[in-house]
Amino acid sequence: MLPTLCRKSYWRHTVVVPRISAATVPEHRDAQRRALLRAAAELIVSSGVAAVTPTSVGERAGIARTSVYDYFGSREDLLVAVAINAFEEWSRDLASALDGAESGIPRLRRYIDATMAMAADGRHNLATALRPADLSPRRVEEIAALHEALRGPLHAILIEAGVDEAAAYEPYIQSVIGAGLARVVDGEDPHDAAARIQQLIIHGFPRANSQ
Repeated sequence: MLPTLCRKSYWRHTVVVPRISAATVPEHRDAQRRALLRAAAELIVSSGVAAVTPTSVGERAGIARTSVYDYFGSREDLLVAVAINAFEEWSRDLASALDGAESGIPRLRRYIDATMAMAADGRHNLATALRPADLSPRRVEEIAALHEALRGPLHAILIEAGVDEAAAYEPYIQSVIGAGLARVVDGEDPHDAAARIQQLIIHGFPRANSQ
């Protein structure tokens, strides 16, 4: 117990430390940052990039607006962080989906299946929504480089599958897959889209039986 005469002075000068929701301060900060990224991503998909402000993101995440700046120095930093996080998640989940797949055509099929499935869960919407964001040229290049890195697995798969002039055909194959992504985003069943893409790329377009 504090002496009676000292209690008032003690509480007057004690700094109140905010409660944390994790075992350690670093874990708490990581959880807060992830909550902000998740809130920003949800706002982008539901209402567009213009809806993302420190205030709106903080409110959605349950974090004070001023605290948002403890994690992201500016709105642009926040948007870029959302993009980086989305690409990292996409890359990680795609690698997990490809794990154990037989090389060659089976791996290509798995790649297409996984890509369409991930488009169906809304993550491609996020990448599309970020395109019109008002970012500096340097940041636009940074995001473009991340997007380009996602093409790496497809290139390796085409090489493994024995595709002649894989680098020359890759942009065309990527375009077909991109068209499938757009169809899934518009509501087409991802399994149907994957089957059509595989048919077109691996076997060629189907022909009606001649009469």
